[in-house]
Order: sequence, then structure tokens, then C-alpha cells
Amino acid sequence: MTLYQLLIRLLSPLIVLLILVEAIKRKAGSAFFLQRLGLSYPPVPAPTTKRIWLHCASVGEVNAAEPLIRAIQPQFEVLITTNTPTGKAVVKTLFSDSVKHCYLPMDWPFAIRRLLKTYQPSECWILETEIWPNLYRICQQKQIPVKIINARMSPKTLNAPPWLKEAYQQSLQLVTQVLARSQSETDRFIKLGADPQKVVVIGNLKYAHQEMMTHYPKPINRDYILLASSHADEELRISEAWLKQNRPELLVIVPRHPKRSKSIQEQLLKLTKAIKVASKGQSPESETKLFLDDRLGQLLPLFEHAKLVIMGGSFVPKGGHNLLEPARYQKAILTGPDMSDFKDETALLLKHKGLLQCADLLELNTSILALIDDEKQRLQLGQQALCAIQSQKGILENYLKSLLGSQRNS
Repeated sequence: MTLYQLLIRLLSPLIVLLILVEAIKRKAGSAFFLQRLGLSYPPVPAPTTKRIWLHCASVGEVNAAEPLIRAIQPQFEVLITTNTPTGKAVVKTLFSDSVKHCYLPMDWPFAIRRLLKTYQPSECWILETEIWPNLYRICQQKQIPVKIINARMSPKTLNAPPWLKEAYQQSLQLVTQVLARSQSETDRFIKLGADPQKVVVIGNLKYAHQEMMTHYPKPINRDYILLASSHADEELRISEAWLKQNRPELLVIVPRHPKRSKSIQEQLLKLTKAIKVASKGQSPESETKLFLDDRLGQLLPLFEHAKLVIMGGSFVPKGGHNLLEPARYQKAILTGPDMSDFKDETALLLKHKGLLQCADLLELNTSILALIDDEKQRLQLGQQALCAIQSQKGILENYLKSLLGSQRNS
């Protein structure tokens, strides 16, 4: 028995306790707790056509997979697994009951087998990066192809302990396809042990959203700038600088993790009382300076109608967040120095001059003031951001061809 297999068994009591703590902390309910243990899957009718299983760890992966999922429906049934309640919430928001959802169990063999027996998938598509040795092994035993799509890998994975790298290497040798976002990701997968004949660069699936644009009514009846997917310290420091300018526009803040709302409110109330909070049923008024939108699923309409967008997670060491959504809506986008989790997207937008990357918060403040009254420059930045995305057309079709080939509409 490998060290991985030994540890996942020996640590089972601790893993169960951690899942229970997470369920309580997130108020996720019994389904989250039980399904993460491989239990309590609801009865599901046998598939009437091929059932494709997509594993999307959380919100970002669900959003990335949306165009692909819509493209394969209704020809195929779809099962989506997530690791988080927020991922489930987005699945329900986007797809209602047109897909099946459950939580991915931990990588215990009995739990994986129960999932497969309940849902009977024909294929397993893993979004982006998760490698679970037992899941991959049991799928191969049951002749269920495992395909990693929109594949990405952190350089840190290559520096994993030898026993874990060995488990990853053995797992990757069981994969049918690795459809990578970029050449650098391809190189990392091959270095870790994937068969070079099975790894191909397709591109970033998130570019496919451009092919299914949705427009929304204006969510706020005022001009506003948007701080999107912010992390701790960004809300306070950016709001503090913004308030000093005494601008007529509203600053809308959408934190990456809504569960931080209470602590964010406490910080911002020290700066101003002119703040409204969406989860309290409040809406911004004419005198409101800051609006904290701490709900899930609100970013797209806010992106579409913002005067400009500040992408959070980039002024603290978090690696940044997805730039492509505001770029689709032709927004002037500003980021901080750390976009390490989105290097390729950042490079593409910078190449097309569709992004302003600021070295620090002082430069951000200067850039905001230069842009906010310069409509021509904002429009130019937004148009160049859209051009960057349009240069990547055809991504969705290439994924469909690689994944399904002759199965499409057959």
C-alpha cells in the first residue's frame, strides 16, 4: 500500500471531524456532511443517454464550465460535483434542475464507488486541476474515461513531497486526455507524469463565455465603480482612499468570500456611516458612499454597468481573480501587482492594452482619478480588453471536438 493510501485511511477520523466543522461553519446542512463522506446520495433514475460527470471544485470552475455544459445539453445528461456549498449555489443559479448535483466525496474507495453506482456516469471531466488517486483508479477500473479540461497546475505542485508526487504521477498515467489552457500548463503536466501524447493545448475555456453573452438591467441607479472579488485589507484601504476624494460616484464592494461581510462592515463603519449592505435588504441612496454587495451571483450585472472595475485579490498576495468577465463587457479594468494565478489572461490583456496593472494602491488611486472623468480613455481600454478576448474565438468548439469527436449529435 502506498503512503497516500495509508494516510487517507489513517487520517479518516480527522478528515470526518474537519468536514463536520466545515459543514457547521458554512451552515451547509446534512447533505454536505454526508455526501462528502460518500453517503446519502438521493435515488437517481438510470441515465437515458450518456451521463457526463463534471467535477468543478467551487464557484470559479462552475462558471468556467457553463458554456461547455450548455453546449452538451440536451444531448447528454449532466452531473456536476462540487466541494463547496457556494459551488452548489452557483450550479442551482445557473442550471436550476436541468443538471444533477452532489458533493464530491473524499477520496476513499468505498465513497467513490457509491457515487459511481448511484449516478452511473459514462465519462468524468475534471475542471482545471484536482487529482484524486482513488477516483482516477476506480474510474479506470470501471472503464469511465477521465479527462482533465481547462487544465492548469500550480508550480507548487511540482514541489510536492516525493510520496505525493508519486501518487500524482500514477494518477495522471490513467487519464485519457489533458486539455490544457496554455503551453506552460502543458509542460507542467508532462513534467509531473502525464503522457505527452495525451496532453494538448486547447486554450482557456473561460474565453468561451464571449460566445454566450448575457445582458442585464442596471442594478444600481447611480454611477459607480466596482471593487470585485476583494480580500481582507483591500476593502478598507481602497475605501479609505476613495472616500478622501469625495467623489459623487458610489464605490460598490463585492467580497470574494461573503462570509467576511460582518468584519468588513465593522471596518467600513469606522470610515463612514454612509454605507448600505445588500444582505440586510438595503439599497444605495443618493447620500450613500459605499455599498457592500455581500450576495452570491451578483457580479455580472455589476460588471456590465460599472464605470470602471478594480479586480481584487491582486493588491494582497492572493494571485488575483478572473479578468475575462469584465473584459467581455468592455470595462476599463485595473489590477494590482499580484496576478500570479491568472498570468496568461493578464499577459493577453496587457498585450492588447486592455488592462492597467498598478504597482500599488497609490498608483491605483492615481489611475482611478485619471480615468473616472475621461470617458474616451475608459471606452478605449474596454474596447481593447474585448479585442483581447475576441482574439481567442473558437475555444468552445475546439473543446467540444476534442472531448466528444464523432459523439456529437450522433
